[in-house]
Amino acid sequence: MGDNLKKFWVLLIFFFVILGFVGYFFLRDKMISPLPVMEPAAKPKQNDILVKSVDFSKINPPFLFSAKIPKEFKAEYIAQLKAINIYNPSLSGQNNIEKSQIYITYFKADRFLTLNTVDITHQDPIEVKGRQAILYEIAKKLGVPDFAGQPEWRNFKHKAIDIRFSSENPTYFYSFASNPDLSEKFFDDFINSLLFHNENNQLP
Repeated sequence: MGDNLKKFWVLLIFFFVILGFVGYFFLRDKMISPLPVMEPAAKPKQNDILVKSVDFSKINPPFLFSAKIPKEFKAEYIAQLKAINIYNPSLSGQNNIEKSQIYITYFKADRFLTLNTVDITHQDPIEVKGRQAILYEIAKKLGVPDFAGQPEWRNFKHKAIDIRFSSENPTYFYSFASNPDLSEKFFDDFINSLLFHNENNQLP
């Protein structure tokens, strides 16, 4: 009788031990709460971070357009040259002209004009925002003095786009010259961002 009772208790204890192990392995996944998955914060659109819109008519009234430039860039009017200089303040240089990236001038005429101080190595008639335009590759002629007060790169081969503002005669023509070190995509993005101030952004 005593031996049977001992066996009974041994078996009972063994049963509960086995039951405990089984219960632990079966329930542990439910007992341990998984760590919450952290979703990455939504990033602002790249364009919202990198660029700002500039109304150039507020810098000088004859420049009747706005465009997007990098937020760190700045634009200034150079009165003696009737030009706008878009420059990168973070570049090295003694003045803003030496930091120039895009140089904008204008003239009023009935047709496209070119300077007799430059050689035109290439030109293509194009259209920009429904307007007549010409893409030039130009270089200062040999023997011509450096362009006083202008960016140094203006004396070497570079690209420029002249855009007709309207079909009226005379009308404004805007010339956008690009620093040769500026990427083609950067300059194209700038030109594509242009918004002119006349109706519907088209030739009247």
